[in-house]
Amino acid sequence: MWDMGDLKLSRIQLLTYGLPLLVVLSSISIAISPLLIEYPQLATAITYDLTLTAPLLFLLLSRKSKISKLRAVPFFICGTLIAWYILPENGKKHLDYIITYVVPVVELTVFAIIARKIYAGIKTFKSNSEHSTDFSTISKNSAQEVFGKTRAASFFASEITMMYYAFFSWKRKKLQPNEFTNYKENASIALAGALLMVVFIETYAFHILLMKWSSVAACILTATSIYTAFMIIGHIKALLQRPSVLTQNELMLKNGLIADSCINLKVIDKIEMCTKEMKSDDLKIGNLGLSKESTNHNIAIHFSTPQTIEKIYGFSEKCDVLLLHMDDKNDFVEKVNLRLQENLD
Repeated sequence: MWDMGDLKLSRIQLLTYGLPLLVVLSSISIAISPLLIEYPQLATAITYDLTLTAPLLFLLLSRKSKISKLRAVPFFICGTLIAWYILPENGKKHLDYIITYVVPVVELTVFAIIARKIYAGIKTFKSNSEHSTDFSTISKNSAQEVFGKTRAASFFASEITMMYYAFFSWKRKKLQPNEFTNYKENASIALAGALLMVVFIETYAFHILLMKWSSVAACILTATSIYTAFMIIGHIKALLQRPSVLTQNELMLKNGLIADSCINLKVIDKIEMCTKEMKSDDLKIGNLGLSKESTNHNIAIHFSTPQTIEKIYGFSEKCDVLLLHMDDKNDFVEKVNLRLQENLD
């Protein structure tokens, strides 16, 4: 049964989102009606209602609530796109002003706010000895504060994390006793390096061939390949700088930029060394790689309840058993079992 606090909160949310949406829907209705043809000057009002009135109304209504004020940005972006598609060419004069002068300001503001949140997150993490100053975790938390727990937040965090490790993170992290690597024995870095070389060679060859057919296609291929190369470089550096961490109550598993999983030790039923292929009709088998099947693991962790593996760009999967590779598997299994025993005691 709802209490009055929940009911009040629901009404606030309904007004905060509902009134701006009503403005958007009303503007669309007028734009597709005969009124716009009869009164072309309405295009100016529709433009400003879609791009400014709706987001500003959202900001006004959310000023005293805990709703992120940056959620006004999607209203602005969607309003701008809608105006571009529904307004006639002779009615886009003011929309051009918005795109030219307002859009860049909004973009810079969003990036500045997120950068400030990331900086604040770094300071918070540094002040808490229980957590590491892991940039990927910080960027995810910061993006979720801005966009909520959405696919957009995960995508944005993945992009920022990739750029950070590809361009800015150069300092090698000194391994602590409760940290574990997963790249030394399975040739992950060598394979990623080989893939990087293939990308460069294939890009050069295909760029020359495509230029004979379409310069646009050649440029798109080259840009995509460069982006892929930066992602591989970022992943290699993340493998070197993001070890898995065992804390008092959690096991934080990391595989470069590809996947993370934060596991409460209470849900671990059993951890064992395992190199054989594992299949089950009843249990979901997961791993920290991109493929669904793991062929290069040496450890299996069994859970009492399904756990989530968070993968790049917001993809995720549940698993009852997690297969993973650790360089020092004996030390890893021993320390996890010791921590499990301590928690039981």
